[in-house]
Amino acid sequence: MRTFYALIIVAFSIATIALYVRNPALSSSNIKYDHTDDRLSESMSRRPKKSINDVDVDNDDDGVALSIATKKSKPSLATDVSEASQPQDTPKGLHLCTCLDPHKNDPDAEIPKRLRWLHFPKTGTSFISTLWSYACSTRERYIDLEISSFQCDIFNRNAYSMYDFALMKRYPWEMYGSPNFIRPNTQATKDTPLGLVAGTQHMAMTPPSPDANPERRKKMPGLLNKMKVWGSELEHNITVAAFFRQPEERIVSAYYDGRHASGFTTDLYAAVKQATNGMPCKIGDKTYKNPLECFARYPGISGCMSRMLTGEMCADGLFQDSGLENVQEAVDIIMNRLKFVGITEDWNESVCQFHRLFAGKVDEDGNRYWSPPLQGEFANVHTSSKVKKYGIKDLHGFKDVADGVVYEAAKLKFQQIVGDNKCYEYVSWEELEEDEVTNTLDQRFSYLRLDENGSLCQPKTCTDLQKQCGEWDDGCGATVICGLCNAGRNGLPQTWRVQCIEGQCIDYCPTWDQKGLWFKANMEESKESNSLRQVISSMQDETHLSPILAVKLCHAACSGSELKNVFDKSLCKCGEMPKKFITSNITAADFRQAHDLKSNCQTARANLVTLTVNQTQPICCPEIPETAPSKSWKKLSVMSRVATTDDNIEGEYFAHIPMECGSYNECEAVGRKQKAELVVFDRYNSLCHLARNVFRLEDSYTVTKDNTHRFYLDLRS
Repeated sequence: MRTFYALIIVAFSIATIALYVRNPALSSSNIKYDHTDDRLSESMSRRPKKSINDVDVDNDDDGVALSIATKKSKPSLATDVSEASQPQDTPKGLHLCTCLDPHKNDPDAEIPKRLRWLHFPKTGTSFISTLWSYACSTRERYIDLEISSFQCDIFNRNAYSMYDFALMKRYPWEMYGSPNFIRPNTQATKDTPLGLVAGTQHMAMTPPSPDANPERRKKMPGLLNKMKVWGSELEHNITVAAFFRQPEERIVSAYYDGRHASGFTTDLYAAVKQATNGMPCKIGDKTYKNPLECFARYPGISGCMSRMLTGEMCADGLFQDSGLENVQEAVDIIMNRLKFVGITEDWNESVCQFHRLFAGKVDEDGNRYWSPPLQGEFANVHTSSKVKKYGIKDLHGFKDVADGVVYEAAKLKFQQIVGDNKCYEYVSWEELEEDEVTNTLDQRFSYLRLDENGSLCQPKTCTDLQKQCGEWDDGCGATVICGLCNAGRNGLPQTWRVQCIEGQCIDYCPTWDQKGLWFKANMEESKESNSLRQVISSMQDETHLSPILAVKLCHAACSGSELKNVFDKSLCKCGEMPKKFITSNITAADFRQAHDLKSNCQTARANLVTLTVNQTQPICCPEIPETAPSKSWKKLSVMSRVATTDDNIEGEYFAHIPMECGSYNECEAVGRKQKAELVVFDRYNSLCHLARNVFRLEDSYTVTKDNTHRFYLDLRS
């Protein structure tokens, strides 16, 4: 029987290859592309859609932006259009998944033990919105996905745009994910559902039997031994989900994203960039008309999805094959082993189908329910303003044949998943407020809420509420989570701290606060002199001192001004004059604005001027060393798929304690005092997570979280 099926797969592959090469429009049937931009938008949300077959796609950034096409008009199969056809007067409304009916038991739905995201480059980073919401949101409490993708490292001052890391840093799994899976005072096991595992980066599937193919052994020598120990995702009952994208569009997107070639060595990647930076472009003795075509045809670039499905990196940096040798196995995995297949060009429907199949949960009474999809799941998280010169037409007939076959198989699998359960619908607020729709909320839109007057309730976001952190009533009976205040959002050094006060992230100096010199509410209890308190109080900004004013105070005291008689210079580190910092027009309001959820920390005004450690400033906290004080502390692997048996442990996180100026030793002390079995110290935010009922995961698939600058200590021994 398996031989018969293998023959069918081979026949399907050969037939699809022939059709794909012969018919350029095959893989984009009923879809019109605008190739004036570099990437399809990662989320199909940008604009509402009426049906799968009535869609125009505007290549705006990493994912897919939809535009309405009426059912009377048939989108053309043109390969180049100059403008998006989205009407400018699209009414405001909601993206809805109408198939999530709590009164109907869907036989296809399941609750996965673990979710593994097979993330092909340039197919949609926005999927992390759905996956992280799955882990951290419930019907009554949900995270706000409308956050900036930019991260600014407080230790090295590097800035980068990575929405997945930004999301995980604002909503740490220990605080917002773990409580949804591990119930208090219960002993979880390695079989306990834990949400997303194995990270968000571009890690290939682990093949079930790597030894069966000696060529594969040559391609993955470092990974094979770990595979032998841990085994494939498919052998661990892990639900694998992946989005697939039209292959040539994916390559165009990769070209404009710094020649994205995950899998190439540093030298080979440099050679690719050099070969594709000039005109004309050469590969060996062949000359191509433009750098995009050169990049697409560069050996090892095509066949990314077929390779990653079968255990190899996206780009083949060793043999630089086309991926055709992987096609048969890749198609078999898609059709028979992947539990969820999404299509980037049909993003909205894909998100709804994921919710239908996997987002159902069970409450404490054993009743199944669906957490509503958040509007942020339909949004583009990586927008781009790049000017794009090249598109599909400039590939001059090039076809990624291997991934063309894989893409056709993925579309077939997606059609099987959807079946008669078409789910996505965009409905304007005007339509939703009509009586005939409102009266049916218990059926089609059961997760929408009505206000006390019986009208449709529009929940408020963190931005609407003007909150930067914490948890707040969204105005519709649920709680919106605004998350954790993160360090590094401005130009202050790592010796400062930030805390959440009444929904606002406040930068402060702990040593000054301990003396009652930072927050106005503590002024009267301060033991400092009345003269000093009066000086501080006169310079207060609203309820607290601002970093700008604190630095100016220290500069005045260190430079011998009239303040020297009332201000204790020992509160300051006297060094070089921070001229740019104190003469800039940056205000206290700029420091507050830098912590807004949508604020880009890289361009925030409070981050335009950096206060260096050798300049005059308040003495705050000691710098936290990068190395832990003892070997008992172990550094966590940063979103690694493969972990050692020692650090692959989890537990019930029951407390999250700011360390202020404390560090590893203080975190250990508070953990022992509260009888924790495991402590995790977040060096970045100076935060100590405490866990009990600890258990070991007996496989390689660690829970996905941002472990950057994190260390753990097992207190059970």
